[in-house]
Amino acid sequence: MAPLPVGGSFADITLRLPEREEPYEVLARTASEVARRLARPDHQVGPGAVVVTGLSAHFDFAAAREFHERLFRSVWTEFRDYAGIPGPEEAYRIKTGTIADGAIPVELYGSQWSFKDLHVDREVLLFSHLYGPVTGFTGGELLLVDIRPYLRGRGLGFDDAFAWSNEATEGSKPVLREAHCGPALAECGIDLGPLGPDAVVFVNNLPDAGILHGVRPVEVTDVRGFRREYHRCSAKGVSR
Repeated sequence: MAPLPVGGSFADITLRLPEREEPYEVLARTASEVARRLARPDHQVGPGAVVVTGLSAHFDFAAAREFHERLFRSVWTEFRDYAGIPGPEEAYRIKTGTIADGAIPVELYGSQWSFKDLHVDREVLLFSHLYGPVTGFTGGELLLVDIRPYLRGRGLGFDDAFAWSNEATEGSKPVLREAHCGPALAECGIDLGPLGPDAVVFVNNLPDAGILHGVRPVEVTDVRGFRREYHRCSAKGVSR
C-alpha cells in the first residue's frame, strides 16, 4: 500500500483489526468506529472512507468474504445513524457479490473491466470492497479524492469539473474530467495502492460527502495466471 498522508482529508483512514482478539468478538466496536469515520454530515466529520486492515491474519479468502459481509451490515446500521439517513430499514437494500475483472459481461456494462475513472456511483449510498485473489497484473491502484475542497479552492462548479459516463444498464455517472484528475488527486486525494485480501475499503458514496473513487488501469502480465476479483457490498434505496 502507498504511504498514507500525515494530514489532509484521509489522514485518519486506516483502522487495523486487533491481532490478539477474535474479529467477530470486536465486530460491533469495529463497525461503530468505521461508521464514525465514514460519516460527514457537515462535510468535515471523518475522512469519508476507511481501510480496515489485518484480515489475512485471521481469515482465508472465503472466511474473509463472510466477515466482510457481516461487517458491512453492521457498519450500514451504524452509518445510517451517524449520517442521518432517514426512513425504515426496509426502504434500503444491501447487495453483495464478487466481480471478476476481465470477465464482466460486456453486453451489460460495456466493458470487461470495472470502472476506472474518478467518479461517484449513482444510487449507491455506501459500498465496500475486499480484493482477492489478485495476481498476474500490474496497476489497479485504488484512488480516492475529496472533491469539495478542490472545487472550492479553484472556484469550480459541478459542470466545470464533471462529465457524464454513458452506461447502458446502471445509468450515467458523474466522472471527473481528465484535466482535473491529476491535480485533484495530488491536492485532495490518496493512492491506496493495489489492495489485496488483507484489507476492506469502505466509501461514503452519499452525494454530499464528496468522495470520488477510481482505479488506475490494469496491465495483465500473466495471461494464464491473471485474477483480479473483489467482493463488493453496497447499500441503496429501494426503488418505488
